[in-house]
This record gives sequence, C-alpha cells and structure tokens, in this order.
Amino acid sequence: MKGKLMFLLFIALLGLAACNQDTSTPGNKEPNSTDSSETDQGDKQPDVTENDETDSGGTNEEDKHDLEENKQYGNDVFNEVSVSPLEDGSVVVKGKARVFEGVFQYAVISGTEILLENHYQTEGAPAWGSFEIAIDNQFLTKEQVSIELFVYSAKDGAKTDILTIPIK
Repeated sequence: MKGKLMFLLFIALLGLAACNQDTSTPGNKEPNSTDSSETDQGDKQPDVTENDETDSGGTNEEDKHDLEENKQYGNDVFNEVSVSPLEDGSVVVKGKARVFEGVFQYAVISGTEILLENHYQTEGAPAWGSFEIAIDNQFLTKEQVSIELFVYSAKDGAKTDILTIPIK
C-alpha cells in the first residue's frame, strides 16, 4: 500500500514538473497571454514583422519590393512565414509550423473561390517543423490571391489556427 502511494505521488510530481516547463519560443506570446487582435470567432490576426536589413542603395521601387519579400507572418501555430516570388511568376511560401502529428492544410484563395487546396507534412509538435510550399503561377493570375494555412480540428472538423497571407 505504501509503495502504491509513493508511486502515485511520484507520478503527480512528474506531471506538475512537466506542466511548469516553458515550451514557448523567442518572439512568441506566452500560452496564457491575451491578444487584442482576437476576433469574435477566437481566430487571431496574423503577426506581421519585417526583417531589418541595411539600405541596398536601390531605387524606391526596389526597396518596396525588398520590404514585401522580408515580411514575415505568424500566429500561435505558424511562425516566420514568408512569401518569396520566383522568376517564372510562381511563389514559395516558407516558414515553421507546430502542429499535431506535423500535418496542416493550405489553400490558395481568390475572393471566395478556392483555387488549390492541399496538405503538408512536417515535424510534429512540440517541435517547430519547417515547411516550403511552391505555388505555381497558374494559380496567381487572378486578382487578390492569398494563401491560407490552417489545421482541421479533430473535435469537429472546423478550420482552426487560420493564417491568411496575401500573395498579390
């Protein structure tokens, strides 16, 4: 009986120690923090940051293009996400994701029309797995095209942790 009690006490202490570990990464909010950018549905607006680089000495148009390439987007699940154009007119979306079993979905959207929907497999949570998604230029011919990164909820199949990034 005393052995079982000691075993249960050990398990309880182990559980408490695991709960107190800090699993956040630099630049991310603490799990219990609140964000004023939350919408009524509980989705958070993406965080947008720009990398600071020295002046390239180019024209204003080149500087504007460089700034657009240096924007990074993120939320609680997706981090350091950037969009880079390629010479053939296609784009590459790169970043990190911390998702259950390493699977998330993405969709290329123009207005309300879904042009492409697929999934991506990366390293599973709690690690931040890198991803790189190439979007062919055939999907970028329409106005106001964006990519949506998201996870389907295991509970009810609804889209969660949506990160929408404008492509053009």
